[in-house]
Amino acid sequence: MSLLTYSQQQAIKPISENNQDKFAQLEKEVENKELTKLLGVDFLQDIQNDPESYDDILDEHEFINVRGNSIIHKGLRYVIAYMVFSKYIGESMVEDTFSGFVIKQRQDAQTIQEGTIRRLQEDNRQLALMAWQTIKEFINKNSDDYPNWTSSYKKIYRPIFRGIKKINYGR
Repeated sequence: MSLLTYSQQQAIKPISENNQDKFAQLEKEVENKELTKLLGVDFLQDIQNDPESYDDILDEHEFINVRGNSIIHKGLRYVIAYMVFSKYIGESMVEDTFSGFVIKQRQDAQTIQEGTIRRLQEDNRQLALMAWQTIKEFINKNSDDYPNWTSSYKKIYRPIFRGIKKINYGR
């Protein structure tokens, strides 16, 4: 079962109706690749198997964060929608034909440059990942309710450079 429907996608970040057939494939790819990285396999499969039990993660939800502030996370469906849109931007004009992949051409339209496509993809991906940070904060704060969530509280070791000493090796 998909975590995001086409109508939910349209309410969050619309894609053109003539590409509705691509939506299901893009949504599955985002779940399999991106959400596996964000949530881990066990937790993602729990959510996929019983989405009704995870409404507070999938949909917009207000909570008190660790600093005591009331904040709202946008929901995992929001994250999925922006990631699907990011993939859609790169793949919407590509068609698979019997002679290979081609780019659709229209007489009254001009294809945008690859750099613009990449920028649009990255912008939408960044919006998704920014929204994910608030959801992650909610999950971490309520981690006792989600036994298959593997928290990433561990701090990444980064060496501290205080300066470089000039060392004389006897020369």
